Amino acid sequence: MLQSRRGFLIGAGSLLTAAFVTDARSFIRRNTRPLLASPDQVAETLHWYQNEVENTYHLSLGPWTGKPPPAPTWREFFVSESIAHQREADAERIWSQHLIGPEDYDQTMSRRYWSDLFDTKNSPSARAYHLLRKINVGPDRKSGHGPLLEFHEGDAHPGDNSLWVDAKDQLSLSLLQARLIDLNMPIKIVEGT
Repeated sequence: MLQSRRGFLIGAGSLLTAAFVTDARSFIRRNTRPLLASPDQVAETLHWYQNEVENTYHLSLGPWTGKPPPAPTWREFFVSESIAHQREADAERIWSQHLIGPEDYDQTMSRRYWSDLFDTKNSPSARAYHLLRKINVGPDRKSGHGPLLEFHEGDAHPGDNSLWVDAKDQLSLSLLQARLIDLNMPIKIVEGT
């Protein structure tokens, strides 16, 4: 389900100028790819993948994968997430949240729970969703006109909790990269393979 659309603030009070938009549109027409300036430093990479059916550009923090890695044991999960699990009070809290006791900590996590966690938190698509939700690129929009980012939650099938974000077009990708640079965020946008 489409959760929200966020447009880009261009012009007055914004570092994204009308001149940049004109330059980006011209570059896209000439080169059939977005204008993506590189930040001075790069700590993370957002990958874009064209969705030819929807005619949008899916964003993923790191290379996209739809399949979670093998599920860890509960104990490995607790350690990786810094979840206390040694004391009796910890065991009671874990029981109330996950319905497992200490005797099950060395069992592999349930596949469904691990898959849901991947789709909502750990997948490259969910990580891009959470990162970009925090960034103020511009106002929420009701319509889908003009460059924008679309934030989605669970559209694929009933019970789907996956999170992802799409850029509407190549101009949206260009404006997003410019905004990330304006915010001094060391994130580069590249085409995924």
